[in-house]
Amino acid sequence: MSKFEQMSADKSQLDASFDDVLRALRSPETGALSLEQVQALFAQVVRVYAGLRENDEGVAAFPRNHDISATEVAIAATGILDAADMAAFELGMWQTLKH
Repeated sequence: MSKFEQMSADKSQLDASFDDVLRALRSPETGALSLEQVQALFAQVVRVYAGLRENDEGVAAFPRNHDISATEVAIAATGILDAADMAAFELGMWQTLKH
């Protein structure tokens, strides 16, 4: 198997795994993912997104045709701030210093 064929096979496996994870996230009632797995995924996604955003502030958090509501964003942001032991005021201060 050539290096290109191996890369294509690895990509196909990764795509299939990604689709499996998305399916599990979309149907949490199945219990396919544990709370710890969801938390680990979320933590890694936040870390990767923060790195992308740090390099390019224009990187959007969601795809163009997302259906994430403002309420969902507020709930998630509140959870992230709580986990980091950070108040919304501190976030506001950090944002003013960043610009």
